[in-house]
Amino acid sequence: MKKEGSKSRTIFTDKLHIESKTLFVDLKENDGGKFLQIAELSNARRSTVVIPFSGFDAFMETLQRIVAGEGVMEGSLPGNVNEEF
Repeated sequence: MKKEGSKSRTIFTDKLHIESKTLFVDLKENDGGKFLQIAELSNARRSTVVIPFSGFDAFMETLQRIVAGEGVMEGSLPGNVNEEF
């Protein structure tokens, strides 16, 4: 994760256009280690999520469960994922 004054370098980057959104997926590294940065540009607003390298496995497992349809409540519409907050 980013530390004060720590400059990150990009290891890998990809840009996705999905509906009205543009997503930037970057694997970066700084003095604190590697991290995944996902930024969304939608209607001129930018939001960013950072996932430390130590969380990659858990993050990927969750994405795989979503793709497999696990955790979706009965009666939900196809393609919708119900939030469990």
